[in-house]
Amino acid sequence: MWLTSPRFIAPCIVLSLGALTIASCAQQNSPTSPSAPTTVTSLQPGVSEYFVTLYDETPAPESMRLALGPPPPSGSAPVPWPPGPPPPVAPGVPVPTPPSTHVRISMRIDPEPVRHSGTPVGIFACRDLKYTWYYDQRLHVESGVSVTFTERENFFDGRFVNRNNTTIHILANDSAILRTRWCSGHALPHYAQTRFKGKDESGDPVIVSGQWVRLLMP
Repeated sequence: MWLTSPRFIAPCIVLSLGALTIASCAQQNSPTSPSAPTTVTSLQPGVSEYFVTLYDETPAPESMRLALGPPPPSGSAPVPWPPGPPPPVAPGVPVPTPPSTHVRISMRIDPEPVRHSGTPVGIFACRDLKYTWYYDQRLHVESGVSVTFTERENFFDGRFVNRNNTTIHILANDSAILRTRWCSGHALPHYAQTRFKGKDESGDPVIVSGQWVRLLMP
């Protein structure tokens, strides 16, 4: 079960094109250190582009190293799949939930599963973290009612790692792409998830737990 054991995450969140900086996301007792987000760019009419960078710089706990044994082959996915229940957390700490849908919006991960890239992530926090994964979270409003997300909760291997309050506004029948990238110092398969929270233009809540994303063994 070592493939689902890594519970040590630190994130960094980036929205591109600007100079807005978020100093910290201290919503949980974990060594997380989010980095700089910036503003949205426009890819084409009806599509907006955002960026998020998450990084894992923590050492593997000794209990995990002792339980590992031989590593799986390159390209292996997390096991078991789908993942089991999340680990216990302190009161008030968000926990992941199974992927969900909403009548207002559809979501797709591209690609999924995500093969290890190895292409360095060009931020200071990732300078010594050579294992990298890149994927897109594609959101599309399915109706004539716009949706605004004002909060994202990010999870890694079942652990809450950070909350981001950057606004993602998607007009009726339009789309947004969240370019997502991870860097890690651990040659392990992982899984990630993002929960989106917001409202439609009528003020009704829109909460969607995104797809579990498999980050394959380097």
